Amino acid sequence: MDYPTDFNKKRPGPWDDETFELAEDVFARWDEEDAKWYNKYFVIPFQRFIQTVEDFPSEAKWFYQRGSRGWSDRSVWSIDTWLVDNLIPMLERLKNDKHGTPSSMFRKKDGNSTDEADRLAEQRWDNVLNEILYGLKCAKKIQNSDFDYNDKKLTKKLNNSSTRSFELIGKHLFDLWD
Repeated sequence: MDYPTDFNKKRPGPWDDETFELAEDVFARWDEEDAKWYNKYFVIPFQRFIQTVEDFPSEAKWFYQRGSRGWSDRSVWSIDTWLVDNLIPMLERLKNDKHGTPSSMFRKKDGNSTDEADRLAEQRWDNVLNEILYGLKCAKKIQNSDFDYNDKKLTKKLNNSSTRSFELIGKHLFDLWD
């Protein structure tokens, strides 16, 4: 009996015609075309120059927007990427150059502000920042597809860590200062 999932049997289809071309062959043909002297020295640089001139007004507008308000209309295209790309270095700087510890990190059981209580509070705050940073780095891995999607356990771990990171950011939003 013929089953549609029987992949061992050759089935007729459009792939049997000469009209389809393998992607590797297409890319090889493009590389050959790009390597020709007139394309390499005239056509491609000229096209890039024209594209740069055409893009200049938009690039200038986005440059001004980033300088005046800290983000550009272009950043809105992928806010998740913008957030992760910017939060990681900002939080790493906060962690390394911090001048204090938020009062929310002190516990009643630690007692009054002593060296030991300060040390415990600072350790708690470092743990929170480390967990946030770890989750953001997991989000970066997800964005860059820098992991094995077939590993369901790893995928779930990365998703949970990035979700936890944003939960902690929400919880400690007003503590993220220096």
